[in-house]
Amino acid sequence: MKSLTRLWVAFSTYVSPQPKKTDTGATMLEYAAIVILVAAVAVAIYALDLSTSISDAIGSSVTEILQGTP
Repeated sequence: MKSLTRLWVAFSTYVSPQPKKTDTGATMLEYAAIVILVAAVAVAIYALDLSTSISDAIGSSVTEILQGTP
């Protein structure tokens, strides 16, 4: 009877679902995608000459906040 019990335990252990590996963090591919996206945005800003417009908009917004004007 012991051998039958051992066989059953071995079989049930073999066919039971194993815990899945969990995703523990970002992979190198995901980091590379973020870097490429940031670089593409930077190139687009430079190519469209938006840096001056963005700088002026940020400057005026900061001035409005500090002076309290709407």
